[in-house]
Amino acid sequence: MRLANLREQAGLTQAEVAARLGTAQPNVSRLERLPVEEISQRQLRRYLQVLDTRLVLIARDPSGQDIVLTAP
Repeated sequence: MRLANLREQAGLTQAEVAARLGTAQPNVSRLERLPVEEISQRQLRRYLQVLDTRLVLIARDPSGQDIVLTAP
C-alpha cells in the first residue's frame, strides 16, 4: 500500500499532514512519491504517527522465519 492511500484512508490532505509534521505540502507530496525503501525509518515513523499508525518491522532469518521488530 502506498503512503498516499494510508493518508486518504485517514481522511487527511497533504496540507494537513504537512502542518502536523511542521513542513510544507510539497515535501509531503515528494515523500509520498518515493519508493518506501528510499524513505528513512525516522521519516516514515513520523509520517505514520500523524496518521495514528504504528510502524512494524519484520526481519526474515536465513530459514525464512519472520521476526517482528517493533519500536516503543
